[in-house]
Amino acid sequence: MVNFFKGKTVYITGGTAGIGKAIAKECLQSGSNVVITGRNEATLNNSLNELREISKNIEGHIADVSKEEDIKKSMEQTLACFGSIDGLVNNAPSIHTGLLAEMDFDAWRTNFKANLDGVFMLCKAIIPSMLKNGSGSIVNISSVVGLRGTKYMGAYGAAKAGLINLTQTLAIENAPTIRVNCVVPGAVMTPATSRAIPSKDLLEQTANTIPLKRIADPEEIAQPVVFLLSDQSSFITGQTLIVDGGKTADLNAGN
Repeated sequence: MVNFFKGKTVYITGGTAGIGKAIAKECLQSGSNVVITGRNEATLNNSLNELREISKNIEGHIADVSKEEDIKKSMEQTLACFGSIDGLVNNAPSIHTGLLAEMDFDAWRTNFKANLDGVFMLCKAIIPSMLKNGSGSIVNISSVVGLRGTKYMGAYGAAKAGLINLTQTLAIENAPTIRVNCVVPGAVMTPATSRAIPSKDLLEQTANTIPLKRIADPEEIAQPVVFLLSDQSSFITGQTLIVDGGKTADLNAGN
């Protein structure tokens, strides 16, 4: 494993499970310091214990990224511990599904709390430090539902579509010092997916709608994220990388 980030610090929201945890593993293996956030203390501590088997250079913060006071506290703790934040991964999700015609405004707003509002607040908090340091890389995690209309996922899709646009604007506004890109996963075998698709038959049906005929492992999303964080992608900014097994490329998927 190449030490892409030796001595650098990567901050990952929602890093206690699934994609976020896989990104943390890849970053630790690549030589970086890592900070992960989560809202559940027990889950956070369990994840920290597991990740510290890879490297001791990791800290965890209890934080709700939709709350500005939590973000400010976590930023202060990170800078006090590691001195800088060189990479940011906005991964923490917030989701409330349902038909738009039947959804109340509070439920609609739930989908924007972490997916868009939290990203705005985190970037606003971290970008000044990156500009002062003279470099930085931000990767936002969107979703294929931000690219295509999806029944029951309209509010979540709207937030994730907004995140793609926000990525482009952040990249323009903060160039040439900071690069900002977006990774767009399709179906990924995370704990959330296991809860949403609990049976083997449903998992197989989902896999069959994907041209590669399988659901991604979290590591298959983490690796492109690490690439975009690293200097190996030094001339890439404002871009959206779709990692979905070909799902959005095939109009006939599922037929």
